[in-house]
Amino acid sequence: MRFITESSPLMGVARQLALLSTLGYAASQACDTTNLTTTVPADGTGVAVQSFSYCDANDVNSALTVLGLGYASSVPDTNWELWFAGDPYAYLDGVTHLTNITYQATDIGQTYDQQLGQTVTASGPTPTTSTIPAPFASPTGFSQDITDWLAASTGSQAANALSYMFTNIEVPNAANGTVIAAQSYSAPDYAYNWVRDSSLTFDVVQTLHASATGAQQTNFSDLLFRYAGARASEQTVPNQQTGLGEPKFNLDNSLFTGPWGRPQNDGAATSAITLIDFANEYLDAGGDMSQVMNNLYDSDANPASAPVKKDLLFVANNYSSISFDLWEEEQANHFYTKMVQHRAMVLGSAFATRLGDSATASTLSAAATEIESLLQDFWDPVRGIILYEYGPVAGGKYSYIDSAVLLGVIHGYAGDGVYSYTNDYLLATAVRQATRFKEIYALSGTETDAAGLTLAMDIGRYPEDTYNGVESGNQGNPWFLCTAAFAEVFYRASTAFNATGAIAVSDTSKPFWDYFAAGVAPATGTYADGSAEYEGMLAALQGWGDAFLRTYKNYVPEGGHTPEEFNRGTGAPEGAADLTWSYASLLTAAFARAEAIGDAGYVGGIASL
Repeated sequence: MRFITESSPLMGVARQLALLSTLGYAASQACDTTNLTTTVPADGTGVAVQSFSYCDANDVNSALTVLGLGYASSVPDTNWELWFAGDPYAYLDGVTHLTNITYQATDIGQTYDQQLGQTVTASGPTPTTSTIPAPFASPTGFSQDITDWLAASTGSQAANALSYMFTNIEVPNAANGTVIAAQSYSAPDYAYNWVRDSSLTFDVVQTLHASATGAQQTNFSDLLFRYAGARASEQTVPNQQTGLGEPKFNLDNSLFTGPWGRPQNDGAATSAITLIDFANEYLDAGGDMSQVMNNLYDSDANPASAPVKKDLLFVANNYSSISFDLWEEEQANHFYTKMVQHRAMVLGSAFATRLGDSATASTLSAAATEIESLLQDFWDPVRGIILYEYGPVAGGKYSYIDSAVLLGVIHGYAGDGVYSYTNDYLLATAVRQATRFKEIYALSGTETDAAGLTLAMDIGRYPEDTYNGVESGNQGNPWFLCTAAFAEVFYRASTAFNATGAIAVSDTSKPFWDYFAAGVAPATGTYADGSAEYEGMLAALQGWGDAFLRTYKNYVPEGGHTPEEFNRGTGAPEGAADLTWSYASLLTAAFARAEAIGDAGYVGGIASL
């Protein structure tokens, strides 16, 4: 056997490796493997070719560096066949050498392993670390204008967001427990119940429930149980194309059967997270265990009403599978999906243990460990960022910048140190993302509001985005929810650093602090509570958090009705009107800000509106 390789672009789906062979499936092996350990079966048995593993440009060989193979043609006048590799598992920075193949003799049920050690010549742009510009502002501390804008009182934007979000829950003629993604019925049509969007919306409801009292808490509780019933209904609807990976349903919760990016394997995880958080809080407050078992957890005994266990086991059985991203555009291994899956497994294992389901707890714990291992591979030391995915580059997305990374931490951090808000890799990613967005939007030239206060960067999905809120093929815009996500990360980082009483500046995180705490300009080292550097860095996090929300505030239309996007050149509203996720993202950022300030009564005040 032998491999012949053609020039392989370093980045993207176009990479092709021609294989003159009859061989197949690959397991990951060490990058320095060079010897052949077995031989091709000599008895003429059939062989199934599936995939092979390789080392990437950073000399990494992992579970993610695997390519699928497909038969192309026979080679005339030879005993060879031509096979091509080009698969969603392709590592972003290309193939440097092939490590191993496992081929299966399908007619006799035998498997053979062979080490390769074949060097591959690749071509294309070499990945580099982007240059971070000088900061354009140095806001510090919490600002009164944002405090007033988010006040727990009638007429504030927080009150508006709460009202408009609840308007989108259980809209007329929709099924109980469902959420319309936006009050937009054409160009674009968002009149559907997305699994992910609904779970994130009800996560806000769960947070309100935890701080509410009396009749208001009962109302939230009833609503959350109706949401659980709606999720159980989705799980049992017939004729699903991808099982619990179905991304959205009609408003009556019947199955959406049109073409779409499916499966989306994050929805089962985010739904389970929301309902586990609710169940734990409900039980802690003296709630009925039978209610939790019958209407939340035990899917085996109560498939029509209890979705949590079924969602958890779906994640445990499918976390290694590729799926579409939260933007519903690319099928690959996604950081966002892996993060929420990891959190679901961590929370699910503890919750199953609490309920006495040790077998499920063990299954979920093992899956959490495996996903944690996979998550480590998303850090790219060459670019200095967390990769948003492992997979083909679609739509010329060569910057590898995507707000999905910060959203993945917001929705997926499990409190266990795996990509926490103070993680050096996250901070390094945040500064490269924010400064990259400032380069591409004309609107970014507006750096202060009418009062002369700092406006942070306008944040979109990713720099190469061509979706303008109605159709692709144009120029993408900043998104309200992405801009709010940056604010939330800064607030939560402030809270986390404040809790530890120290900030460690490393070579990896120093670019973040050099930009966002330019007034401090800390050297590498650890700064303890009470030092001028520590206080200055905390104040910088708070000031930039407010600056990001001020950007959101600056472009919200009169009356507070918030769409999906704002125009990259003018700031005018774009895309779906009254996007539910826009409201939910503002509220979670407001909750994070209140926690950073130390306002323990804020969420309860919002809940009482």
